[in-house]
Amino acid sequence: MNGRPVERVDETSGQFLQSLIAGTEAGSTVSTGGKRQAPSVIDAAKQRVDAARRAADNSLDRAKAAPKPHEISNPAFVALFEAHQRDREMLFEAMRALERVQSGSVSHAR
Repeated sequence: MNGRPVERVDETSGQFLQSLIAGTEAGSTVSTGGKRQAPSVIDAAKQRVDAARRAADNSLDRAKAAPKPHEISNPAFVALFEAHQRDREMLFEAMRALERVQSGSVSHAR
């Protein structure tokens, strides 16, 4: 593998996703001629989906790069795949949140 202990993969993956989400939230204001304007709630939700998608893609790549065999008897693969499953669930939650925001804004626009 890459020399990192297997038990740290989940922690690293979670930290990566959190840093991406925090980065999108922290840098979420846009400067417009001296005034700061916050992006729409939908844009922020889309950024969270993008960050979660990148984290899930990265954890899947790490699982695919695990030493073979890719089966339950290989603890390295199992740990990496479980980390990917958690990242994937975070992606799905971000997608559901985006859907809720979009459906809420559609009903208010009427």
